[in-house]
Amino acid sequence: MNFSSSRAASRQYWIGFLLLLFCQPIFAAEQLTPRDWLERMMDAVQKLNYQGTFVYLHDNQLEIMKIAHAVNGDKVRESLMSLNGAPREVIRDEESVTCVMPGSNEVSVDKRSPSKKFLNILPQDLAQLEDHYSFRMSGNDRIANRQAQVVVIMPNDRLRYGYRFYLDLESGLPLKSDLMNEHGEAVEQTMFTDLEIGVAEISELHQRESLFTYRLKNNEGTSLSNEADSRWDFLKLPAGFRLSMQHQLHDPMLSAPIEQYVFSDGLGSLSVFIEAETRSEAFSGVSRLGAINAWGGQVAGYQVTAVGEVPAVTILGVVQGMKLKGSND
Repeated sequence: MNFSSSRAASRQYWIGFLLLLFCQPIFAAEQLTPRDWLERMMDAVQKLNYQGTFVYLHDNQLEIMKIAHAVNGDKVRESLMSLNGAPREVIRDEESVTCVMPGSNEVSVDKRSPSKKFLNILPQDLAQLEDHYSFRMSGNDRIANRQAQVVVIMPNDRLRYGYRFYLDLESGLPLKSDLMNEHGEAVEQTMFTDLEIGVAEISELHQRESLFTYRLKNNEGTSLSNEADSRWDFLKLPAGFRLSMQHQLHDPMLSAPIEQYVFSDGLGSLSVFIEAETRSEAFSGVSRLGAINAWGGQVAGYQVTAVGEVPAVTILGVVQGMKLKGSND
């Protein structure tokens, strides 16, 4: 072998080695299944420090928000600040939600009720979704100048909505998410325009004591301990939906508490509110605003309002199965 051929062989070897080296993370990423990606996303939104700016498009309205998510051991704090419209900031942790509203010169602090955190919308056990949703890959994209893997959660029927996630190749964080209705149309979109990972700067409220008046709002909801406490049965629920929460909400303007029932399939959810009193201004009929469907009317002499980010047929399926215990209706 002469010198030139030996040199060419050496060059090809190093080129092949470098290609293998730089392409290895891509091959590793391609080996992940859709479920692997979703589990990586769930881990990232819970455990990583990050901050950035995102836009939230819903009901033909565009909101611009700044978010910071800080993790310190097993403690998590999160800040959301509006950058357009009325100035407001929400700081929340495992125990409370603090709303800062400079325009009204007040700060309100609510004891945190069980709810999904921003970006963290999936159940811990994805297996509970597999009977009613399918997971699939949908190519790659670029969001906020970062490479993303697109993963879709598609409903297997028309009783629920789907999601499309654009997951950061490096961290697994969702750079963009689309909520898709029963026709496959995006009805809500959230997208980062810039994102820093490993950084989270959250302001301390005690630094603002001279600027605002604090107002403490107690959580006036009383949890019902179990289904035996309920006066209502919900028969023939839409496939996959289960009762996940019961509450009594006390309104000083009403003589009796409002009962709230929350139903979920692990991803989609809706609430049913039941009032003993019928008010002249009570909502009646059906309504739709973006991804949210609602129904209001009378059931066994009670005012019922059902609302949720699920198709209208799912709302109606829950309402039609309502029965007052002891009633012959």
